[in-house]
Amino acid sequence: MNDEHSSETSAASRVGELETQIASLDNANRIILETLSHDLRTPLNTIIGFADMMEQEILGTIENPKYRGYISDIRESGQGMLEILNDVLDRGRFERGQKSEKDFRQMIELAPDLISICRGGKIVSINPAGANILGRWPIETIVGRNFIEFVHDDFKTLVEDGLEKLIDQQLRVPLQFIRPEGGVVDVEMAALDYDGESLDSGEPAVMLMARDVTERNRALRQLATREEHIRLILETIGEGILTIDGAGNLETINPTAEHIFGYAPGELLGCNVTELIAVFRDSDNDDAFATRCDAIVGRTIASTGIRKDGETVPVELSMSALKIGERTIFIGALRDITERMSAERRLQELATRDPLSKMPNRRVRDEKLQAAINSADADGSRFAVMFLNMDNTRNINDGMGHAVGDQVIREVGRRIDEMTKGKHLVAHLGGDEFNVIFDADASEEMVGCFADDALKRLSEPISVDDKEAFTSVSIGVVFYPDQGGTVGELLRDADAAVHYAKRQGGAARQFYSAKISEAAQRRMNLERGLRRALENDEFSLVYQSKVKLENREIIGAEALLRWTSPEFGPVSPEEFIPVAENCALISGIGDWVMGNACHAAARINNISARPIRVGVNLSAMQFLDHGLEDQVLKHLKDANLKPEYLDMELTESMMVVNPDQTIDMLKRFSALGITVSMDDFGTGYSSLSYLTRFPLDVLKVDRAFVTNLPEDRDAVAIANSIITMARSLNLHIVAEGIETESQISFLHALGCQTGQGYLFSKPVSEEKFTAMIDHSGSDTQ
Repeated sequence: MNDEHSSETSAASRVGELETQIASLDNANRIILETLSHDLRTPLNTIIGFADMMEQEILGTIENPKYRGYISDIRESGQGMLEILNDVLDRGRFERGQKSEKDFRQMIELAPDLISICRGGKIVSINPAGANILGRWPIETIVGRNFIEFVHDDFKTLVEDGLEKLIDQQLRVPLQFIRPEGGVVDVEMAALDYDGESLDSGEPAVMLMARDVTERNRALRQLATREEHIRLILETIGEGILTIDGAGNLETINPTAEHIFGYAPGELLGCNVTELIAVFRDSDNDDAFATRCDAIVGRTIASTGIRKDGETVPVELSMSALKIGERTIFIGALRDITERMSAERRLQELATRDPLSKMPNRRVRDEKLQAAINSADADGSRFAVMFLNMDNTRNINDGMGHAVGDQVIREVGRRIDEMTKGKHLVAHLGGDEFNVIFDADASEEMVGCFADDALKRLSEPISVDDKEAFTSVSIGVVFYPDQGGTVGELLRDADAAVHYAKRQGGAARQFYSAKISEAAQRRMNLERGLRRALENDEFSLVYQSKVKLENREIIGAEALLRWTSPEFGPVSPEEFIPVAENCALISGIGDWVMGNACHAAARINNISARPIRVGVNLSAMQFLDHGLEDQVLKHLKDANLKPEYLDMELTESMMVVNPDQTIDMLKRFSALGITVSMDDFGTGYSSLSYLTRFPLDVLKVDRAFVTNLPEDRDAVAIANSIITMARSLNLHIVAEGIETESQISFLHALGCQTGQGYLFSKPVSEEKFTAMIDHSGSDTQ
C-alpha cells in the first residue's frame, strides 16, 4: 500500500510539474506573441506602407523600371512576412482563447491594438486598447453599440459590405475612426471569423483587429511632403544636381542636368558619369573614379560636358560626399557656364581690344612694352617702338561723316597689321593713333624700311561706299634703351617724334633725337601761349599785294596772320598754325581773321579809287564747319563790305576731302559774289575730274614751281602745263613767289595775269598797303 501510495504521489507530483511547465510555456508563448506583435508588426507595416507610397509615386516620379522592380519586391516580401506573422499571432490567440476563455481575455487585454468581437454588427467585447483608440471610452459604454457608429462616413461602406472580403482574402485595409471630440484616427483593420464557445449564441461572430497608424501616416505624409519639396527644389533649381554611386553610376539627376546634357527625362538614370563629364573620363575602374571624386570634393572645378548629340559644353562642377554606412554617395552641382564664359570673353575683349578696330588697345600696348623693357634689361637687347598718327582724319570726319572716318581708321589698322605679318604687336590707341612694337631683332634699317613702306601703303586711296578717301600718316620711331627708360618716357619720345614729322608737312617719318625733344617742349609752350593770344590781342594781320603783271597795278591783297608773343616774340605762321590746328584753336583764330580782314577790306575800298579784293585763307576745320556761311555773312554785314571784295583761298587738299559738300559750299559763296581761289595748286593730290566740277575763280601757282623759272626745264614744263590747264578752264591765274623780272616776263608770256611776291612787296601793315595802292599802275614798267 505504501508503495502504491508512493507511486500515486510520485505520479501526481509529475503531473503537477508538467502542468507547471505547461503553464510556464503558455506564459512564455504569451510573452513571445506580445513581443512579436509589438516589435515586428509595426516596422513591417511601416515598410509596406512606405513601399505602397513609392509604388503609387506619392513621393515622386520613378523613371527607372529597375527601381520599380525593387520596390515591388520589398512590398511583396513585407506583406508575405506580415501575413505569416499575423496568421501565427491571430490563430495562436484564437486557439488559446478557445481552450481557455481566461487566456483569451488576457490576450485581448494585453494586445496594443484594437480587438473586438462583433455579432450582427454590434460590439460584444472590446479590449482596453480598442476603447482608447475609439476615443478613450469606458468599455461598458461601448459594448452593445454598433461598431459602424465609430467609423468615418467615407469608410462605412467598407464595414457594411466588405467584411466578408476581408475575412475571405485575409486583407488589411486602411480605415478611419471618428472620436467624440471630432478627431480622426487612422488605422489598418483586418477581420476573422470567430467561433468562441463562450460567446456562441447561434449567430456568427467576427473578430475585428485594428492598429492605430495615425502617427505612422503622419510621419509618412511629412516624409512625402519633404520628398515632394525636395523634388520641386531639384526641378526648379537652376543648377544641375547629380547623385553618383562609388562606381560612377547616376542614381538621381534633375531636369536642369538632363537639359545640360541634352537627354530626355529619366534617360540618364543608371548611366555612368564618365560618359558625361570629361574630368572623369580617364577613370578606368572604381578606385580611380573614387580617387578622382575625393580630389574634387569641397572644390569647384571647370570641365567639359559631353552632350547626347556629341557636342561639348563648358561646365563648372562642385562636389560633396555623403557616407551611408560603408557606402559613399557623391553629390554634384553642375552649371552650364557657356554664357558666363562668353561674357568673360566679351569683358576680356573690352579690356584688351579697341572697340572700333578690334585690335589690341592701349592696355595691351603698355603690358607688351613693359615686358619688352624687362626682357631687354635682362639680356641687353634693343627694340623699337613706332608711333603712327593719321594726318587728316578730322577733314574726313567733317567732310564725309564719322561713319566713313571709322571705316578709314579700320582699314588703316588692317593694312598696318597686314604689313607686320603677325611678327610684331600692332595696337590701336583710339582715334587715329597706332603703335607698332618691334621684336628685339628689328634693326634701324629694317624699321626704317617698314616706315617707308607704311608711308606708301597708307597713302593709297581707301574706297568707302563707292567714294575714295585719301589719308596719310606721320611716323615717329624710338629705340630702347637709347631713348627713355620707362614706358611713359618711351611713349613721350615717340609722340614727340611723330609730331615733329607732322610739323614737317606730314606723310613723313622721324626717328627721335634730343633736338626733337626740345622742339616738343617749345610746341607745348607755344600751345600754352596760343590759348591766351586771342584774349590778349596778340594777333595782327598784314597784307601782301596781288599785282597785274602787264602794268604792275595792285588789284588785291592776301591777308596774312601774324602772332607776336610776349614770351617768344614774333612767331612764324609756319610754326604756330599747325599747333593751333592740332589743339583745336584754329576755328576761333580763323573766325577772328575773317572778321578783321572784312573790316580792313571795307576801309581799304573806301579809300581806294579802284576795287581791291582781299583774300582770306581758310583752314580745313573752318571750311568744313556747317556754320561757316552764317559767320561770313555776319562779318560782311558788320563790316558793311560788298561780297565781291572778299576772296576765299583754299588749298586743293581741303577741297577733295568731301567733294560734294565742297562744291555745294563753293556754289553758295559764288552766288553771294564771293570769289574762290585754289591756293598752292600742284602740291596736293586732287583729281582733275574734281577740279573741273569746282566753281573756282582763281588758281594760284605755288611758289615751288616759280622759284626756278625760267632756267629750270622741269619748272618750265610744270608751269606751262598748269597755266595752260587753268586758261582752258577760264580761271584767273596768280603766280606766287615772284622775285625776278625774268620770272615776270616768262609768266606773262605764258598767259599768267597776276603775280604775288617779294619783287612787288613783302607783307605790310594795312596803312602801308593802302598807301601803296595809289602809287601802283601803268607808270611802273
